[in-house]
Amino acid sequence: EAKSLVYCSEGSPENFTPSINTTGTSFDAARPVYNKLVEFAPGSTTAGPALAESYDVSPDGLTITFKLRKGVKFHSGVNGFVPTRDLNADDVIWSFGRMWKADHPYAKVSGGAYDYFNDMSMPDLLASIEKGGDDLTVVMKLNKPNAPIIANLAMDFATIHSAEYADFLMKKG
Repeated sequence: EAKSLVYCSEGSPENFTPSINTTGTSFDAARPVYNKLVEFAPGSTTAGPALAESYDVSPDGLTITFKLRKGVKFHSGVNGFVPTRDLNADDVIWSFGRMWKADHPYAKVSGGAYDYFNDMSMPDLLASIEKGGDDLTVVMKLNKPNAPIIANLAMDFATIHSAEYADFLMKKG
């Protein structure tokens, strides 16, 4: 049984946080670690379910409801973090809130540089992201319809991180 993962890269990644990356080397290095609500089918530009097992766009194009996949596990860390729960709506809300809300505790961790999120006009597009009645439903409301929103959410900036891990790190200072 393998005890380690060896990853060979074309260069040195800046970091393993896709929400703040802008280089292909860094995106490539982080892809084996993270996933998004939706992802591109290999070799195509067609987006489909990933961490969300399904999604529904309202007829007016203003509301997207994501049903999260059950049983998705987060990684344990060498610093003592051991997840106590599976992926849920809180993780999705945390991940987007970090990039979107200036008062989010992690908004400035990277200097506030969420270039792809901003370049995709997400701050102006998003009206709200909330739980949709249970821990595995996320409702994203838009200020206006946006035809490429699903494809945009399949891009690396939209990776979902563990809110529980963020809380763990915050407590560690």
